[in-house]
Amino acid sequence: MLTANCLRTALAGVRDRGYAHHIQRLMVLGNHALQRGYDPAELTSWFATAFVDGFPWVMPANVIGMSQYADGGVVATKPYAAGGAYINRMSDHCRSCAFDPRVRLGEHACPFTAGYWSFLDRNAGRLRDNRRLRQPLTGLQRLGDLDAVTEQERHRRTY
Repeated sequence: MLTANCLRTALAGVRDRGYAHHIQRLMVLGNHALQRGYDPAELTSWFATAFVDGFPWVMPANVIGMSQYADGGVVATKPYAAGGAYINRMSDHCRSCAFDPRVRLGEHACPFTAGYWSFLDRNAGRLRDNRRLRQPLTGLQRLGDLDAVTEQERHRRTY
């Protein structure tokens, strides 16, 4: 079974040390949860109990406000959603990954790249007035394979 190297590494850090670097927390674990529609309150609880520095007084702002954009933009001006290209720029995880951050469709399609476009498509209505998302939402409309990407992501079971 294929597993995204960035996700496997971040989860192993939490399991083994109760810790993950900021990029792994926000742009891997949080981004994955946002793209996949995890419950923000449950994710906050998990972050608070799984991380050695997961203090209950800071996790709601970090997870609900920043990571999950579940406060509607009070803490963060846009969702912290990104595709595999961003993870590739910010880390070295993609070099040895079974998934390709440049690919949206197929067995080796990066779950973060395809998940990003699927997330934007599902949430375009509520995000369309966010000026920081104008460019990606315009790009979304130009994707010729959007229907195939959203269908693939609806059935994805490997990350």
